[in-house]
Amino acid sequence: MIIWINGPYGIGKSALTAALQNHLQESFIFDAERLGDAIRENMPGSFFRETFEEYPLWLETCQSLLKALSQDYSGHVLIPMTLIRPGSVAAIVDRLKAQQVDIAHVMLEASHETVRQRILARGEEEDCWCMAQIDRCLEAQREMTCDQRLWTEGKNPEELARELLGRLGIPQ
Repeated sequence: MIIWINGPYGIGKSALTAALQNHLQESFIFDAERLGDAIRENMPGSFFRETFEEYPLWLETCQSLLKALSQDYSGHVLIPMTLIRPGSVAAIVDRLKAQQVDIAHVMLEASHETVRQRILARGEEEDCWCMAQIDRCLEAQREMTCDQRLWTEGKNPEELARELLGRLGIPQ
C-alpha cells in the first residue's frame, strides 16, 4: 500500500512516517521533496515556483514513480508531503486510484497553535516560511478529500502510527 501523509508544514508528517516505518517490516520512504528539489534545480530561475505542486513535471513524475513502485515493490511506500492544491491530489492520488493502485491519502490535522508550537520545537523562527503557511494549509486541507483524517493534538507519533495502521487494516 502507498500511504501519502499530508498536512500543514510542520505538523509532524515525517515523525509519523518514521513511526510507521518502525511498525512495517518492509517499507520505503518516497521523498517527494527531494524529487521536487531535483526538478527545481534543473530549471532556469525564471521557472521558479513557490511550491513543487506548481510544477506539472513534479506531479507527473511523482505519479509515474509511484505507479512503478506499486507494480514492482511489495512493501509499503510512505510519503510525508504537504499538498495544498486539490488539483495535486487529483493529479497524483486520484489518478493512481483510477489505475487500481492501493493508495491512502491521510490528512493530519491540528489547531493553528499546535502546528505553530511544533514548528518552533524543531528550531524554526516565528517569521519562517512554514509559519506563514499555517492558515493557508489548514484552510485548503479542510476542504480536501482524503481517505483518513487524523487529529494529532495530544498524541505522539507512535500513538498516531498505531491508530492509522488500525484504521487502514494493516497488521502491526
